[in-house]
Amino acid sequence: MAAFIDAMIFLVVIMMAIAVTVSLNPHQESTDVGPDVVLSYIGGTEVRLSDLTDIEDDSLVYLPDLMALSLTQETEVEEYLEVLLDSVFGSKRYRLVIECGELSGTIGTDLSHYTSQYSKTIPISTGGSIYIELSIL
Repeated sequence: MAAFIDAMIFLVVIMMAIAVTVSLNPHQESTDVGPDVVLSYIGGTEVRLSDLTDIEDDSLVYLPDLMALSLTQETEVEEYLEVLLDSVFGSKRYRLVIECGELSGTIGTDLSHYTSQYSKTIPISTGGSIYIELSIL
């Protein structure tokens, strides 16, 4: 029963992410959503800890904190980011690099050329910072 409730909560979170990306309306010619805009949204997004991890805590945390956590633990952050980025830029038409200290991870397609790229360093609550680089085709 708890797994079903967790799955439902995860689906609600995904639907909220899709709603945000639809409001960005990237397919309209007058609105150009670039990697800088998406990284700004990612940096300020708060999610419940229990929605993307196995931790039974409903506290709100910033998404970059969970991105850093995902480098050391099994979380659902990667799936969440993939759904978000796929809906904005198209299926696997991006590369997201995450670095925190000596740890790093990549989501998306690893190519040698991209049309646009933006990086940002964001402080995390446990101390230190996370470096995020988003490149799009």
